[in-house]
Amino acid sequence: MSLGSKIAWDDTVLPFQLDRSDIRGRVVRLDGVLDKVLSQHDYPPAVEKLVAEAAILTALIGPAIKLRWKLSLQVRGDGPARLVATDYYAPEEDGAPGRIRAYASYDAEALKPESDPFPQIGSGYFAVLIDQGKGTEPYSGLTPIAGSSLADCAQTYFAQSEQLPTRFALSFRKEPDGWRAGGVMLQKMPAMPPRPKEDGGEAG
Repeated sequence: MSLGSKIAWDDTVLPFQLDRSDIRGRVVRLDGVLDKVLSQHDYPPAVEKLVAEAAILTALIGPAIKLRWKLSLQVRGDGPARLVATDYYAPEEDGAPGRIRAYASYDAEALKPESDPFPQIGSGYFAVLIDQGKGTEPYSGLTPIAGSSLADCAQTYFAQSEQLPTRFALSFRKEPDGWRAGGVMLQKMPAMPPRPKEDGGEAG
């Protein structure tokens, strides 16, 4: 029996680190969660795809924050798809599930529902916001919209704002019985300085 057949993959985020390597990452699958998020809205297909992509990114990035914090992604542009926003709510305690919500704002008259979604965002920015709770100043990092997908925008953010080489591979589609979505995030962690060699001399 394969390992995959032993794990309930639906709506799961799994972290991993490659042996003898400075590469770590997460793999996610969102089916039921994405169905629930999108069923609460009546978005056109182009907007649905943007929200789906943003939700997968949020599920991959969000678990990096601490318990009871909130991480938000915001994509704002001057095109017909003017806002895509997602929130990841970290669990209250270890072992509990996190929560995701997502929403979008768009110009229904200017939007081309069946066209490539990403160019319809236009020029703008990709932002990551972290709310650490009452009495703290939220963290925010912004980078220009770049590339040809929201995943490209996220990679640009990590490279420019966090100086952390990061790659995303996402897949998502809407089928007759619901959404199928998953993704992988890889990050190259900073190299640890070499440990000093111990003095090999004999004790006196």
